[in-house]
Amino acid sequence: MMETEEISLETPEKSETLAYKVEERAERRRLLTAVKNLPAKRWVAIGEVLFLTLLFLLNFWLLSSFFGQEDKTNTFSAPLIPFLTQLTSFLIPFPQGIRFWTLTFLMILPLSFYFFVREISGRKMAAVVAALTVSLPVGVFLSLRTEEALTGDGALVSSLTLTLLTCLILLNSLRKGNFNAMVGSGLGVTLVALTSPLGLATFLVFALTVTFSEMLLSQARVKLLRFLTVIVLAAGLSAFWYNPRFALLILGSSQGEVLTRTLTTLLPLSFFLVPTLGIFGFLLFENRPQLQPLFLALFLTVAFGIFSLTANIAFVSSSRFLPAFGIAGAFLIGIVTVFLYDFLRFSPRLERLKFSFPLRQLLALGLLGVVFVLLIIAIVSNGSSFRELGDLKILGATANQKIGIWEIKEKTTLAEKIFGYLITGLTCLGVAILRTKLDSTNVSNRKQR
Repeated sequence: MMETEEISLETPEKSETLAYKVEERAERRRLLTAVKNLPAKRWVAIGEVLFLTLLFLLNFWLLSSFFGQEDKTNTFSAPLIPFLTQLTSFLIPFPQGIRFWTLTFLMILPLSFYFFVREISGRKMAAVVAALTVSLPVGVFLSLRTEEALTGDGALVSSLTLTLLTCLILLNSLRKGNFNAMVGSGLGVTLVALTSPLGLATFLVFALTVTFSEMLLSQARVKLLRFLTVIVLAAGLSAFWYNPRFALLILGSSQGEVLTRTLTTLLPLSFFLVPTLGIFGFLLFENRPQLQPLFLALFLTVAFGIFSLTANIAFVSSSRFLPAFGIAGAFLIGIVTVFLYDFLRFSPRLERLKFSFPLRQLLALGLLGVVFVLLIIAIVSNGSSFRELGDLKILGATANQKIGIWEIKEKTTLAEKIFGYLITGLTCLGVAILRTKLDSTNVSNRKQR
């Protein structure tokens, strides 16, 4: 007698049912349609976020081998980094904490530089090229910044990150005269000064160049007045640390000597150079906002190149201004790359040679692609040898730790310190009163409307 074959009545998995598969296909179609319908601005924003993530990860990979070591070489003449280190001392011991915060500022610099170049140029492509260039672990870029930060003046290199961010806010305050932006600029300048006195001098070169370029475009007197207001505000806010007596004593310190001897050596040349650069900028860039990025990049590169050369002559060997020169050079490379891109796309000369627009556009995109790929390859290929410096614990491993100019601070009397705090307090009070008056004026204007 034949056995009856049993029929399985088990319920199939949901993922195996026809209805689920149909629904899954429909969901895929909806997602593809949504992706295709994304506006161009959204795609650009997504690409920018992805690039910034890549930029941060590249710099983290390059610098990660330097973390965890004691700092034994840095001289701190301003309180910000020691203060931040003290705040995190319950997590990270103080010597390692100094190294941690110095490297953190180093790591963030390409991101702040990206936003600085993007704001100045109005072109994301220029910012991408400049940020990748400044991240190169060779020459006057990341390699020199890291060496100077860990074996020379870490506070000065750290202040460059704050300098770029403060220049962003300053640019907004110059253009719009916004009260909040001006206060923000003053606070930014104060943070730069509290990071490094020599960093403040570097910031002033950036800030004066940005202000001069804005004055060439329009409203020169108004923008100069706004800049001076920011500087006065910053001087008042930082007076609690840089009281008048202490500021004079700093000029006799090692950092003050670097600046004074550099300026003294530069003084004869400046009688010819400053007027020439001023006339050159006025004639070529006045009322030409499209050329402002090129003016800034050229001026900053020339200025810090001269400062570096002059400091080298004055001190036989000095690299204090070379990190800023590397940043200015990266800025110039980004701007020139975009100028070449625009030349390939829109130049009438190429049009006369019967290069079709699609071909010119393809050449322009090809140029950007080649530059981008070459920069990534250069970063990755040189990254391993750069990281070995951290693995071998070469940087900052042998010298004795220095205290800085805290002893000079102790030479100021209690009355001088109180006077500095009084200036800062009055400055804060003045800002609060102005803020209140502006708010009341705005409220009354709304009611009248």
